[in-house]
Amino acid sequence: MGRSVDAAIAGLPKARRGRIETKAARLAREMIGHTDSMNEIHKAMSKTRIAIAREFGIGQVAVAQLENRTDLLLSTLQRYVRAAGAELFLVIHTKQGEEIVLQGLGDLGGKENATAKLRRVTGARSGKRRTML
Repeated sequence: MGRSVDAAIAGLPKARRGRIETKAARLAREMIGHTDSMNEIHKAMSKTRIAIAREFGIGQVAVAQLENRTDLLLSTLQRYVRAAGAELFLVIHTKQGEEIVLQGLGDLGGKENATAKLRRVTGARSGKRRTML
């Protein structure tokens, strides 16, 4: 009987495990950065449809159907993304190179989450101005 990947990694020196974990996290971020469909989100987050279904409170078949939809409510997308272990941010990119981050859209919280708050933040990339709503 063979060893599991987790058991093999656990047997490695601490420094090597750290390098493996760092590289795995970087690869996961890259994979997430190239994700263009909901179906790929759970894979990129290393979550099964069953795990997403449990977190979301629906059946596995309903998760598969949800992943194949082309139109859904922002609140549904927000819940799916949170079930996958991530956070959803909606960003508007203007022709002038500014980014407007919409906060509160799709939130399932109270009224205070639904009201837009305007904050200006300097973007780290190429001096772009980022506006937070």
